Amino acid sequence: MGRKSGAATDWRVSLPVPESVLSESEWVEVCGVLGRRPEKSIRLRPQAALGHGEALSAPWVTEPVPWFAGGCFVPGVAQPAACLEHAAGLFYVQDAGSMLALRLLNVQPWEQVADVCAAPGAKASAILEVVGPGGGFLLANEPIHSRQAVLGLSLSRVGFPGYAVTGADPEQLGQSLSGLFDAVLVDAPCSGQSLVARDRQSLGAFSESQVQHSAARQRRILGHAAQLVRPGGRLVYSTCTFASAENEDVARWFLETHGNWCEEPEPGLESWRSGAAPGGYRLWPHRDRCAGGYAIRFRRTDGGGSGAWEPVVCGGFDAAGCWDDGGVGELTGALVETRGRQRFGWSGRACRAVVSVALAGPEVAYQPAKHWLPSHSLALRRDSGWRPAGVLGVDDAVARRYLEGQALASCGEGWRVVEWRGHPLGWLHSHSARANNCLPAAARQRLR
Repeated sequence: MGRKSGAATDWRVSLPVPESVLSESEWVEVCGVLGRRPEKSIRLRPQAALGHGEALSAPWVTEPVPWFAGGCFVPGVAQPAACLEHAAGLFYVQDAGSMLALRLLNVQPWEQVADVCAAPGAKASAILEVVGPGGGFLLANEPIHSRQAVLGLSLSRVGFPGYAVTGADPEQLGQSLSGLFDAVLVDAPCSGQSLVARDRQSLGAFSESQVQHSAARQRRILGHAAQLVRPGGRLVYSTCTFASAENEDVARWFLETHGNWCEEPEPGLESWRSGAAPGGYRLWPHRDRCAGGYAIRFRRTDGGGSGAWEPVVCGGFDAAGCWDDGGVGELTGALVETRGRQRFGWSGRACRAVVSVALAGPEVAYQPAKHWLPSHSLALRRDSGWRPAGVLGVDDAVARRYLEGQALASCGEGWRVVEWRGHPLGWLHSHSARANNCLPAAARQRLR
């Protein structure tokens, strides 16, 4: 919908913000910038370069995001994803405001972590980048079916198999996996008021009915998500909206109704502390070069019961049995499970209970028709348990053609992982005449 010059005043009236959170004069400033797209930012992925390919750097001048190490503003860059460095996994395009929740979650490499509302996967992929190579595990949950495919693609790009994707309602998830996780993230569905600037939300996000509807849903999700946390563990709640009813008021409700939890501040974030109680942290588009957002961390204080993390039984297996063509590669240390037309290679660290409710995991093969073929996610693997049978290194020009979905010249017979500067891009199936590009349509892109 089109925007009018007087819209800022109307927005201020429709959503008064208490002065304890933001003064009225500053709220007018917020409304004045809501029609502008926030500055682009990226999250660097250092694990993508560890032991796999050439060390890469961002192709532009960057400026650090002050509340998240590894977050960078890219001033003046309109399309940061349209470059080979992004395709190779160097960084994830992510609004700097959403990195606040990652700072509070503070994931450690060995931890079991759950992201309860995970799609499209920006925060989930950041978690997997830490626990994937570190011995931990991620459960990425997305109840909305239409959003699960993009979540799976985001996780596959990370290149480590220590994850599972579920599509459960938070209530079901809490009952099935009670007390299993060291840390849980609830990036809750919200009215999305900060998304107006990106044309992903309408002015209806500021209506009282929408705000109250969102707040009721948030309380429900947060209450059930808390069941997943083991004693002493932590729970982070975040939104991308401005309304106090969806932020501080939800946090207050949670503390009042859950006596075994307390708020836990994060050192170094005092400049972004919310003025309301209970605190949490606020980012604002007129101050912080991002869309804006809210996040707070809770700590479970009781010594009650917790679930046992019982790993699946894993061992080596004959990789040739996964695919109809035995010349794909060698996969070890995984438990391969066939579900319909998909085969998943579960990491040895996966919990039996998590696998039992999972929709998907690290896919290693799929069956589009008669034959089993290697999956795109397998080509992107960076862990030591996977070794492709063949690799094709390509230069910049060929890499661009490949990522656009074009066929390449023949390079012999069989399956090859296409690599640019040592970083995997996807599969190529080569014959005597030509090499078929096996990059999925969802992963293709036109680069600058």
